[in-house]
Amino acid sequence: MIWSFKTRLIHWLIALPVLVNFILEGGETLHEVLGYLAFGVMIIRIIWGFIAQDQARFSAFPFGDIFKPRRDYPGHNPQASWIYVLIWALVGSLGVTGFMMGLDAYWGEEWLEDLHENLSNALLVLVVLHLLGIAYDAWKFRRKTWLGMITGKRK
Repeated sequence: MIWSFKTRLIHWLIALPVLVNFILEGGETLHEVLGYLAFGVMIIRIIWGFIAQDQARFSAFPFGDIFKPRRDYPGHNPQASWIYVLIWALVGSLGVTGFMMGLDAYWGEEWLEDLHENLSNALLVLVVLHLLGIAYDAWKFRRKTWLGMITGKRK
C-alpha cells in the first residue's frame, strides 16, 4: 500500500471542499465553512507530513529534477511534490485572506477581495495541473496513479 487511509482521508477532506468552493464562488456561509475546513485539514496535512510513516512524509518527497519524468518514484514524483506544496500554500493563503475579509479592519477592502480571488484562480490552475499530471503519468507509464487516492494502491 502506497497511501494509508489517513493520508487518503486528508487528501479528500482538502480536495472536496476546495472543489465545492470553486463552484460556490464565495460570499455564502457554506463557502466559509468549507474554506475553514480545507484550511484546518491543510494544517493537519502539514503536521502529517512530519509524522506520517508512508510516502506522505515530507522527507519522502523527491524535490529533484522536475524535467526528467521517471516511473520509479515510490510515492510522489518531483513535479507532484512541488505542486502539492504550492497547493497547500494557496489553501493556507486563501484561509488567511478569507478570515481577514471578515474582520472589521478589512471589511470591504477591494484589494483583499481581489487577492483572495487571484489566489483562488491560481489554486484552480494548480488543481488542473495536478489532474493533468495524473493523466500524463497514467498515459506515459501505463499505471493507475489516479487509483492511489481511492484504494491506496497504484495497481
